[in-house]
Amino acid sequence: MVASRRKMESEEARKVCFSKRRADLFKMASELSVHFNADVAAVVFSPAGNRAYSIGDPSVMDRFLSSLPAPAPPAETEPEPEVDWSVMEELSRQCGQLQAMVDAHKARLEKAEEKLRESGAAAWMMDLEAEVGRMAPEDVLALVTKLAVLRDGVAERAHEMLREALLAVAAPTPTTTTTPPPAGF
Repeated sequence: MVASRRKMESEEARKVCFSKRRADLFKMASELSVHFNADVAAVVFSPAGNRAYSIGDPSVMDRFLSSLPAPAPPAETEPEPEVDWSVMEELSRQCGQLQAMVDAHKARLEKAEEKLRESGAAAWMMDLEAEVGRMAPEDVLALVTKLAVLRDGVAERAHEMLREALLAVAAPTPTTTTTPPPAGF
């Protein structure tokens, strides 16, 4: 069954929905690109029409834009701003480097998650995460405070035990020696 499409009446709800759906769209475009090694690009305009959001390789956008017919000259001839292509190339290079870093971090995260699953610790961590996720913010803050106090207490006790062990090793062992009685006895 297809849901009917109608314009959202609330401006605030429309902004929230746009933001969430834009993030989902960009995530799907990124996954499509990664999974199928496809060239993907998307451009989305905000509901107000004053901002454009985009994702994708600039070469895809260049191919798309070059296939469009040349726009008609504007009624008023305004000088077009000068584009510094070396800056654009540098930004594109930096974008590629950042994407490579993100991919490397994702790969490390996946390996770490796999190790957690193999060790059985993942179930415990997921239970803990779910439990903390259901807590109210003030309860989470109280838990963090208690954990900090516990950590400090454990550190203090470990320090005491180390000090006692060092003193026990450094203390001289008692020996039984007899001293002669003083003269005159």
